[in-house]
Amino acid sequence: MASNGHDVEIRTGRRNEDGKVRLSVFMDEMLALTLEGHGERAPTFLLTIEQARRLQEALERLISLAEDGLKRDQSNSEAWKGDERRRLTN
Repeated sequence: MASNGHDVEIRTGRRNEDGKVRLSVFMDEMLALTLEGHGERAPTFLLTIEQARRLQEALERLISLAEDGLKRDQSNSEAWKGDERRRLTN
């Protein structure tokens, strides 16, 4: 897949190597969405502009719900604060 320099890579998860999402413009008229986690890569999805806008709307709605939940749980001392909580044990 050719890239024209318009792309964004987002690291995902709580650990450095959990995964990443890559978004890029494909052939100036579509959005390519690639998901990768722990070295496994899902097929690249090509979204039309309309599909990308629906994804954007869905993310905005779900982010708002997650933010509301975070506000309710701010008093919870177990809430993830951005540092790794999982530890490997032998």
